[in-house]
Amino acid sequence: MDILKFLQKLFYEKKINATQLHTLEDIHTLKIFSVHRELRLFLYIGILLIITGVGLTIKKYFANLGDIIIISSLTLCFTASFIYCFIKGESFSRNEVPSPNIAFDYVLFFGCAFFSMDIAYVETQFHLLGDQWNNYLLISTTLFFFLAYRFDNRLVLSLALSTFAAWFGFTLSEHLFSFKEYYREYSITYSLIVLLLGGILYRLAIKKHFFDIYLNFAVHFLCIALVAGVVEYKIFSIYFPALIMACAALTYYSVKTRKFLYMLYAVIYGYIGISIVILDHIYRDTFLMFTYFILTSLLVIGSIFMISRKFKENE
Repeated sequence: MDILKFLQKLFYEKKINATQLHTLEDIHTLKIFSVHRELRLFLYIGILLIITGVGLTIKKYFANLGDIIIISSLTLCFTASFIYCFIKGESFSRNEVPSPNIAFDYVLFFGCAFFSMDIAYVETQFHLLGDQWNNYLLISTTLFFFLAYRFDNRLVLSLALSTFAAWFGFTLSEHLFSFKEYYREYSITYSLIVLLLGGILYRLAIKKHFFDIYLNFAVHFLCIALVAGVVEYKIFSIYFPALIMACAALTYYSVKTRKFLYMLYAVIYGYIGISIVILDHIYRDTFLMFTYFILTSLLVIGSIFMISRKFKENE
């Protein structure tokens, strides 16, 4: 049924009033549209520009400003941001909590970024932890996880997972084995830990809507590591079948949850892995290579388009 006709039907059945009818018609015909995403994007860009500007200022003028002024200013910035969030933020809930206003999430992110800059500057200038400097990353990870769950902030959770990845990599490379030699194993291990952590919190019904953040980090770290293994060892290794199995699992999850994004991941990573294996056998034939890329890229793009339409039809 046409949307406008459906709205008229609701109006005649007195399920909506005239004001609601006109508002919904304007939204459907795009006479009224939301700029919420655009505002969030501009706020995010603004925060990044401020952080970049502060970083460049410190780099250029730190000798003139002095350590006390720089550390005090950074500490004041992140402390003020956190105080604002604790005053304005809603109380903690295991379920999703909306932000008090559009800028709230970015003020929190701003505070986290300045906290990171502050401790990085302190360690760079005074070397308080020496060889154990990477523990600053663990401290930051712990704080960011707490703030992400306390204020229901996906952006800060992503920052926490990124910082945890850095700490995890530096810790392994310094104390166990070479990161350069074993980066694939590190990435796979990290992805499994993140997936397990996200799964446990999901099962405990603690911020269940955060699970997609954990899953996205796990998927990219895992699939990139497997693709890297396929690049080096081609089909004669565990990496290629593992990549195919990961893509199959993503496909199953995508169909089960009706989330197209994971189907897109499965198609892209699967295509990359299969292409690497095939090109290993035809790379000497330039014409065959170009033909392969032209035909398969068109096929993949067409498949993605058809699958996305199928998902939209079933929503």
